[in-house]
Amino acid sequence: MKELTLYAGAKINIGLRVFEKRADGFHEIESIFYPVGPQNSSLTPDRLIVTVLDKGESLSEAVAKTMAEVSEKEGITEADVKVADEAESSSKVVMLQQGISYPGAPQDNICVKAYNLLSADFDLPRAVISLEKHIPVGAGLGGGSSDGVCTLQALNTLCHLNLTQKQLLHYAAQLGSDCPFFVHNTPMVVTGRGEFLTPLPATHPLLKLSESYNIKIKFSPECFVSTKEAYSIVPKRKREEQQKNIPIAELLQNPVNEWRNSILNDFEEPVFKKYPQLNELKLHLYNEGAEFVAMTGSGSAIFALFRS
Repeated sequence: MKELTLYAGAKINIGLRVFEKRADGFHEIESIFYPVGPQNSSLTPDRLIVTVLDKGESLSEAVAKTMAEVSEKEGITEADVKVADEAESSSKVVMLQQGISYPGAPQDNICVKAYNLLSADFDLPRAVISLEKHIPVGAGLGGGSSDGVCTLQALNTLCHLNLTQKQLLHYAAQLGSDCPFFVHNTPMVVTGRGEFLTPLPATHPLLKLSESYNIKIKFSPECFVSTKEAYSIVPKRKREEQQKNIPIAELLQNPVNEWRNSILNDFEEPVFKKYPQLNELKLHLYNEGAEFVAMTGSGSAIFALFRS
């Protein structure tokens, strides 16, 4: 029995433009994805424990062992842990969930999907995946995508699959549109419908942002913004504007205290109309001394940049 613990971070959107639908029905976007975790922000990451079994080892014993380890953590008890019923599961993986609640059955979790994706190409051993969730769903932080990629990485290590970054990107793209970013986990220009990732130039000041700024991330628990709903209410830019606008990456070369009037998230205005408390939270963070505050993704998390 082998075990690996990973901590899945998140991302924020520094600027986000939404354009009209393409012929294939998808919206063009332009944004900068920026990775966040405990090393550069107030975010508590998701904790992922992946255990793979040797031949002949009992899956139920591995489940019991993982539950015992999780239950030892202060504030976590067996009652907090949802266990997929092994007898009802047709797969070789059991998912345990703790932390904040989120919708869906354990076996429908993206971590299980990541296991099944690799299992279709490799003879994976039976496994137990324990996810202690801290990053809220529907916050625009990509926490689920990060969990899925961490599962791919953990299985790659534990099962000695020797997948290259290119191969990991291939599997990540099948999990979700945000997932390839978490394989790179470095600031990226995002275009297309979100599938095109371009690294920033090595001299871009954003790559050194964490040397001068701390990122505070705030949530409003009563605000849940579905991506589908957000896209239905956001005003869409004309596609010809893409060629006329100054690229977000270029605007981000200006000092942070000048971003307030030039770096916009197109989702903010319609989402703030529905949830005015998010706008109040943004203003509060500015009043606390933040140099830049914005909503990430389609909401509802708000991030603020404070000078270190």
